[in-house]
Amino acid sequence: MDQQRSKERARPVRVISVSVLGRPNGQERRNGARLDLLAGVAHQIRRRATWRDIDALLLPAGYFRLNIWFGPLSSHERFELIDETEVGDGCRLIAKKLSARSPGCLVIAGIDTNRPSHGFRGDQLVVAFDQHQCRAFARKIFPVDGDTNEWGRAPYLLFEDDFGDGGRFLQLPNGDQAMLSVCYDAFALAELAIGPTQKRGTLRFLGHPQTFWRWPHRDEASVLLGRYAARLKLERPTIHLVAIHGFDRPGGEVYWQRHGLATASAALGGSATIGAGHFAQRLPKAFDASPLASADVPAAHLRQHQHRRSHLLRPLDGFAYRRPGSRMSVLVRLFQTH
Repeated sequence: MDQQRSKERARPVRVISVSVLGRPNGQERRNGARLDLLAGVAHQIRRRATWRDIDALLLPAGYFRLNIWFGPLSSHERFELIDETEVGDGCRLIAKKLSARSPGCLVIAGIDTNRPSHGFRGDQLVVAFDQHQCRAFARKIFPVDGDTNEWGRAPYLLFEDDFGDGGRFLQLPNGDQAMLSVCYDAFALAELAIGPTQKRGTLRFLGHPQTFWRWPHRDEASVLLGRYAARLKLERPTIHLVAIHGFDRPGGEVYWQRHGLATASAALGGSATIGAGHFAQRLPKAFDASPLASADVPAAHLRQHQHRRSHLLRPLDGFAYRRPGSRMSVLVRLFQTH
């Protein structure tokens, strides 16, 4: 992770989000087709004269699938191992192609992994690559109730070190400090700002080096979230990038827009929050519909609860792309923050 700060921004942040038709990737063997789709998207981006000086290309959560469990590994081991995968190779190559007109451009990909053989499910990750290496690595820390309630599904195991991990922060080419979130992690920011709420009760299973896992003791969820709050205060992110698993159809994201993305922006002092997700049934018809982005949201939004507005950040431009010879389609959108 690059811990350095620029004293001044070189220019506004420019981020491309890619929303994908279909559901998250459930099989590692499909990674090749998804890399081919991404290569086609990169080719289309390079054909557009005004799409330059891009800081990052953001993909949804679960865009790729791996048969590796990263949870118990150290930060250093995670960075090294992800760089050795086919996904790492492919994302670095796409970043290199984009860097011809957007120096230092990052490819930020959501990756889910298959569960280990210990009664727990795998990881939910978002990873940033430049053309040389993995630059940032975030593992989900704020699960939904279904992730840990054991109702017909193996639970998601949390690891204490992830809450204070600096690996989810990195400096963008323009100088802004970015934070990466995996899906429902976006809601953790409101929990820090206006909690405690019942949401923190989903932190039910904690990984531990000696005993493998344990139940958190009373009030430990608050301690873990306090570590996250301390890291946020240290890093001071100025833009927030969220890999979202997805929605059934356009319109299904409204709750997320109001209570996830807009509320995260408010909790970060109005910093832009930009997401990318899957749409299972159909993509938005227009590039500026269902943008999954908010910016300049006032702090008062945090306490408006069911009266919260969407505070949409509209993209500058966009296009639809379909991989030749397949049904794989995406909606690609360019955002700029002032």
